[in-house]
Amino acid sequence: MFAKAYDLLMADVDYDAIYRWLKPYLNKKKMILDAGCGSGYLLLELLKNGYQAMGIDIDTKMLSIANDRLVTNHLKPILYEHDLKDPLDVQVDVVLMIFDVVNYFKGIRGVFKNVYRALNDGGTFIFDVYKEDIVEAYNGYTEIDDEPIPYEWHITTKKNQLIHQITINKKTEVIKQYVYAISYYEKILKSVGFTVETKSGVDIRKLYFIAYK
Repeated sequence: MFAKAYDLLMADVDYDAIYRWLKPYLNKKKMILDAGCGSGYLLLELLKNGYQAMGIDIDTKMLSIANDRLVTNHLKPILYEHDLKDPLDVQVDVVLMIFDVVNYFKGIRGVFKNVYRALNDGGTFIFDVYKEDIVEAYNGYTEIDDEPIPYEWHITTKKNQLIHQITINKKTEVIKQYVYAISYYEKILKSVGFTVETKSGVDIRKLYFIAYK
């Protein structure tokens, strides 16, 4: 149920704007890995614009929705179920982790190491993370709506954690995210071997990292 709900709630994101922001870092001759691809919205943008791209996610149901989305649009899906805490069995030129994928990990060093090893020399790793002030801003946040489906979304915080409680059809899913200082990510990226720059992007709540191998 949650995968379908997530897919519906993510439907109104401006994926074209995100694609256009990413475009300067992409090359149609290079392979892109959408890591944490979810239900495939960004992957759809990449493929329909002529890029070579594959997607991975830990959630089988998300991957099923992504597969249906791509097939419906007459595209050939390359999708794998995978936990980013485990080594990646591919070599690619770009790894994307968009939509706060990184914030789902309590510790990130192992994930960054896996990404570094999966990138070809000269490869690029792009991801977004929440800015630190989002923790205070979201404490006590509540969203109740009937569109696109009836749902309730409550957020509480504990130290550096965002604790999401999403209720749909009387079933509640609890999801935790972790928000760290920007310096935390920079330090780990550099220790792994990346050269790092940060930029503002489409979502003003977030900072975007561009890391080069």
